[in-house]
Amino acid sequence: MKQKITNIQAVPELPAHQQLFLNDTPFVVIHTSLVEKFGLRIGLEIEAEIIEKLIAADEVMRAKNYALRLLREEKDNLAVDVDGSEDPRPVGKPKIYTKNEMEQRLEREGFSTKAIETSIEELIRSGHIRDRKYAENWIVRRQKSNPRGKTLLKNELVGKGIDRETAEQVVAKVETEEETKVALQIAKKRAKQYKRLPIHVAKRRLHGFLARRGFRSETVRHVLEQIF
Repeated sequence: MKQKITNIQAVPELPAHQQLFLNDTPFVVIHTSLVEKFGLRIGLEIEAEIIEKLIAADEVMRAKNYALRLLREEKDNLAVDVDGSEDPRPVGKPKIYTKNEMEQRLEREGFSTKAIETSIEELIRSGHIRDRKYAENWIVRRQKSNPRGKTLLKNELVGKGIDRETAEQVVAKVETEEETKVALQIAKKRAKQYKRLPIHVAKRRLHGFLARRGFRSETVRHVLEQIF
């Protein structure tokens, strides 16, 4: 059922916003740009549901455009993830966001839950948000800058919002031989700190160190056999 826009008033406490009245009843407060964009004017007859849909669609578009700007950004310095940790991606490369990270950024901007869900669904379908690609890149960077085992890699990815199944599939691609090589390199450096300790003590400490770095028991045992 159509209703008439009987008044459009400025909102003193919200600059650049206006209050719409339908049949002399306050209806919604919207940004002035939307009044102009949708051609809303006093005397126009329109269904309230249509106005609500127009406003919702506009918010989704703004959320999606904001997300696309973030995805296109290129920084000259070291990137920082949403959780505050350094993201050692190559200089000049656009940052890849996970679904979880993008949700957090959009929430910070004040977009509604519905607008966030809809815009992210569209970004996933268009290939702009790719959790698997993010996970693969994260593992490559981690193994170069701060190596660790499969268990810790998987836990880190899950902690960043990657679903457990995707994290497990990506981590599974790390070759056992490669993981053992990384563990051995780390262990050799760490073992230098234990030179003055009895072998059984040094072995126990190195075992604990490697386990905390996420290396599997089999990998740790193999590495210890080569060092001691």
